[in-house]
Amino acid sequence: MFKNINIYLKTLGCNINNLESEKLFNFLKYFKIILKKNFFNSDILIINSCIIRKNPQIKILKELKKWTFLKKYKKNIILLTGCLSEFENFKKIKLIKIDIILNSNSYMYFNKLLIFYIKNKKKIYFIKKKEKFFLKNKINNYFLIMKGCNHNCSYCVIPQTKGKEYYFSFNKIFFNIINNIKKTFCEITLLGQNVNSYIYKNINFNSLIFNLSKIKNIKRINFLSSNIKDFNKDFFFLYKNIEKISNHMHLPIQSGSNKILKKMNRKYSINEYLFFIKKIKKIKKTSLSTDIIISFPYENLFDFDLSIKIIKKIKYTDVFFFSYSKRLNTISFNFKKKDLLKKFKLKIFQKNIIKNNFFFLNNKERVLIIGYIKKNIFIGKMDNLKLVFFEHYNYNIIGTFIYLKIISIKNNFFLGVYENIY
Repeated sequence: MFKNINIYLKTLGCNINNLESEKLFNFLKYFKIILKKNFFNSDILIINSCIIRKNPQIKILKELKKWTFLKKYKKNIILLTGCLSEFENFKKIKLIKIDIILNSNSYMYFNKLLIFYIKNKKKIYFIKKKEKFFLKNKINNYFLIMKGCNHNCSYCVIPQTKGKEYYFSFNKIFFNIINNIKKTFCEITLLGQNVNSYIYKNINFNSLIFNLSKIKNIKRINFLSSNIKDFNKDFFFLYKNIEKISNHMHLPIQSGSNKILKKMNRKYSINEYLFFIKKIKKIKKTSLSTDIIISFPYENLFDFDLSIKIIKKIKYTDVFFFSYSKRLNTISFNFKKKDLLKKFKLKIFQKNIIKNNFFFLNNKERVLIIGYIKKNIFIGKMDNLKLVFFEHYNYNIIGTFIYLKIISIKNNFFLGVYENIY
């Protein structure tokens, strides 16, 4: 219908949203697409939304207002997808002139919806509850194995937007991964709101990892995000005996206070969390990252101090922290107590937070070699997904694991030395 379509896509939120943006483009192969960095010169404007916190939602609404203002002077199509499209409160959204609203389960109909809108010029609101198909991903080797969450944390809007946990079948996951891995080596990342709770018929998360580890082309298996309550004893055995499982884990702690964890309905205590980490680190050297919420209702300065202490104690390589956002249709929405020290706590936390990248300095780390940039200058990726640059003479090492000594760290980039080279 078009010779070329100029598309501007803005993605907010987690890795799952990035994956879903890639899926959307798989269904646009019918058209000739040109991706634009600027929305002024685009025919179709797409925003993949996130509403886990209040700030992304404000950004989305501001962006949509800019686009609708542009619509007065230029004919374009505005499309909204992501978490906001599945949210029940559409009062603000209806005021903005959005042409097409569809959720992530509706992407297979995207071509038809777009053609229908162009012909009829009628607004489309298309929400599909269950996804009965499994989409391919050829770019980043991210694979979605489940959707939704059953934990019902008091602050989280995921159960309301994504629903209860829904698992893709093992056969679809397995064959989808095999069909999309065409390289002689790769690493994969399994995604889900609560990825380690996966269970389909008799196959649980441990069985899934065990079977995927048998695929020769897969050199490393990552997964995120997980909850310590859903790991069982068999996982420790797998973690010890399967080298392909990444030596880095993302384990959200959310708070260092047991009182606040109860209010959050996290279903574990600080002692249980620390005990799990001790078990993991006894098996092999493991780096960790986490999420934490500051200024949750009823959090006093003592609880806040406990959060800072636990982060310093565990020595995470990455800490993703956010101020609490009050979200509609969550349990914590009804908590009346507000934190008047929110900005103060945020500043204190930023000063005290230390990324423990120097934990790797002068240590030997396992690195998957992914390519080279210049003659004899290679790039590798550590288990914590950080990039390492080093010198080597043999191009046959691409796609293999080697151990490098980290000699220098600049921002998030590492310089390494392969000691056996000389």
